[in-house]
Amino acid sequence: MALRQQEPALPITLLSDHPFLTHLPLQDYGITPRLLDRHEVDQQAFSSRSIKTRLNAYSPYQETLFLDADILPLQPVADLWADLNESDLAMVVDRLPMVSLCDHIAQEEKAYTLQRLPGNTVQFNSGVILWRDSLATQALFQQWHKEWQQFQKHDQLALIRAIKAVQIPVMKLPMTYNISPMDAAPLMGTDNGVHLLHCWGGMVASGAYRQFAKQYYPLVVETVAQFFADDHFEDLAMSNQALSYTKALLQRQTGEPIEI
Repeated sequence: MALRQQEPALPITLLSDHPFLTHLPLQDYGITPRLLDRHEVDQQAFSSRSIKTRLNAYSPYQETLFLDADILPLQPVADLWADLNESDLAMVVDRLPMVSLCDHIAQEEKAYTLQRLPGNTVQFNSGVILWRDSLATQALFQQWHKEWQQFQKHDQLALIRAIKAVQIPVMKLPMTYNISPMDAAPLMGTDNGVHLLHCWGGMVASGAYRQFAKQYYPLVVETVAQFFADDHFEDLAMSNQALSYTKALLQRQTGEPIEI
């Protein structure tokens, strides 16, 4: 809903395994829900990464912008699609820009990666991914999932290995399209304002994400809270204990028909 305020006409698909998804009035806001079936998602701690590394199979769009569940849109994003004129794939470089600096992935996988890639290999952040469906990106997602299956935990180093394996060029997006609150603080209120705030590192579970959202979208937060305060949702919450996995898939607004 926050994204819809920034992009009134952009087609949006919300991908989730949470049973609440089909009960929310998302279509009133022009958002298409896509509920994952139980057979599509297992109950492992990192099962969401199995979906993420195969996102191209779940996007109904020819050109897709993927946003992690902990991304908060603060400005319009439609201008991003011009970057696909340069490459079929575009991402923001991670705040720790080299593989050797990666600090959120198990040492075993990091060592495995460094045996195959130079330490100064660019590390992209997989929280925001812009791509065009093509043979090159299809090969990338196939390789990404294969690389992820090696350890079946985090997905980011698997993505870097896959990029190198298939030799796909990556367009570097401005940091304001995937930036942490800490790095974003000096940019708030400036001409280089933040487009997509990435509230990673447990900010969703701690409630920090909600506080950021409430600061910029008080009516959206209040509306969502009212949805879940409904007795029907309380009953549903008691009868279901699914792991939430929510992703946004956005398509470029064009006048051309899209094959689905």
